[in-house]
Amino acid sequence: MSESAPTTTWRQQISWGELAAALVLGGVGVAMIVDTRSIRVLATANAVGPRFFPYVVGGAAAIVGLWLAVAVFRGDRAEPEASEDIDLEQKTDWRTLAMLTGAFVAYILLITPLGYLLSTMLFFGGTAFALGARRPRSLIITTLVVPFITFMVFTRLLGIYLPNGVLQAVI
Repeated sequence: MSESAPTTTWRQQISWGELAAALVLGGVGVAMIVDTRSIRVLATANAVGPRFFPYVVGGAAAIVGLWLAVAVFRGDRAEPEASEDIDLEQKTDWRTLAMLTGAFVAYILLITPLGYLLSTMLFFGGTAFALGARRPRSLIITTLVVPFITFMVFTRLLGIYLPNGVLQAVI
């Protein structure tokens, strides 16, 4: 009696984690495209209105998600990280992960009442601190300057509305 090599089915060959990541990315892209339709556009809006960037980002996410899903079904797999600065034996830093998750959740909850500028400053500062920034100079630049420049570029140069929140009377 001869022994044959064990056969694997297509379900065993698929990397389910990679497929889930691809589908989530594609789903986020589609949701972004659908949700972008609800953005108000003023009659005086220029050619690049407030819907342009969300459509571009959502479309790119949907296309990349679909592309990755097809690659997973074809049997492609991501190569393991071979970088020398990654210690595969290191355990997950749950404190940093919790701080980053808290910063994201706070950003989502605070962007409407506080507005883009203040909530983004808190978000950038929180994530920089969570990722190890402790020098006051770098924290100040990350927390104050980067969100302010981004706000000015979008609102003044591109004419794209960002929520002002509590600063409505000032901005």
